[in-house]
Amino acid sequence: MSLTLIEGGIVLTSDPAQPLLQPGYVLIENGIIKAVGEGTCDTPDIYQRIDASNKLVIPGLINAHTHLCMTLGRSLGADRSLLQWLTEAQVPFMSQMTAEDHALAVKLGAIENLKAGNTTICEIFFSARYPDGADSLAAQALDEVGIRALFFRCSSDEEFAPGFIESTADIDKRSQELIKQWQTHDKIDIGVGPLVPWTATEEYWADICSLRDTGISVHLHTAETPEYNDLMLGRSGLSNVGFLADRGVLNEKVMLNHCVFLNDADIEAVADSGASVIHDPTSNMFLASGIAPILKMRKADITVGLACDGPACNNTQDMFEVMKDAALLQKVTTCDATALTARDVFAMATIDGARACGMEDKIGSLTAGKHADITIIDTLASHLSPIHDPFATLVYSVRAADVETVLVGGRVVVAQGKIQTIDELDIIHQAQKRAVELRQAAKLD
Repeated sequence: MSLTLIEGGIVLTSDPAQPLLQPGYVLIENGIIKAVGEGTCDTPDIYQRIDASNKLVIPGLINAHTHLCMTLGRSLGADRSLLQWLTEAQVPFMSQMTAEDHALAVKLGAIENLKAGNTTICEIFFSARYPDGADSLAAQALDEVGIRALFFRCSSDEEFAPGFIESTADIDKRSQELIKQWQTHDKIDIGVGPLVPWTATEEYWADICSLRDTGISVHLHTAETPEYNDLMLGRSGLSNVGFLADRGVLNEKVMLNHCVFLNDADIEAVADSGASVIHDPTSNMFLASGIAPILKMRKADITVGLACDGPACNNTQDMFEVMKDAALLQKVTTCDATALTARDVFAMATIDGARACGMEDKIGSLTAGKHADITIIDTLASHLSPIHDPFATLVYSVRAADVETVLVGGRVVVAQGKIQTIDELDIIHQAQKRAVELRQAAKLD
């Protein structure tokens, strides 16, 4: 038996039964939360004690949509709209990447996420190097760094950039192989999905639904910009969500990302289906995409999680920034300071994100029986002092750099702000060198 005790800190559990423990403790046994409570814990045989005095203890944050495969393109093509950013910068750059480059990009991005307190990510992976096994190498890279991941193998079988299109048969075969490779792993799960709705044939949609019906999660970009709906209207006469509903794609295993441009009928269709929505406020602002109707979706009882989006269109993996942006956007557009509160967005980044991922029984709150995915934040900093309301401090004052300790499945992967599983400096040097070479090869100088 291996017992770890985190004690002495302010514990924000994201569990409605006991949301705030001040001070509180978390007892971990063999990677699973054994007990959470207020005050002290008199338990013998403690193998490891973590002193959380002057610290906030929270569930590991869930970054429910990112593209770590694009980390090497960070800051490339800035100050452009989405389709310009993609076609003029990111796609030419990614076209030069090897399968090994993708693994390197994913490692760098996973390090950043863990150091920011994000213990679970949804990696929306796409590549022109699927024939070279880029997906398998990237999933292995995530496992090596030690993060928990729902790895979505996303692809297109028509109407996308040259080199990024696979045959429908290859997509199905390679997806099945990747699912089989990771089906018994404790931290890496595999999902699927077309990258965007208009780049998939009817045959591909049928394959997606078949996999979904076996329990595989589906994730796709949806109604991110007006052009997304225009492209779908031209093809089917329907909006993004209208098309997905018409084809029977939507259900509780489906995660729709962005959903900036939804009408009332779209929102009703998503709500009726049980599908979830992932909100990326920072990247939506960065790419001038718009402001998602989050309040309408929440009022319709749609589960809404939060995400940074990729390191190339944010340009960080700071979920504290995302929580703050999510709250402030709804406040300023409604002129209502209570529209989306600190507690609301904290839930969106934890338990609601877990629910959207279909993992509410495993992660998302500090609750006995769940995986010990935990983030500890040092509050002895001028920008965090004094603390009156821990939730307000967490959302409106904390930065990713304030994260001190991170555990995934009870394993300490970040200690004193330093990654414990991999040589970060070596990865940074490799990434900078390859990024310059790839930019030059793509003639983007």
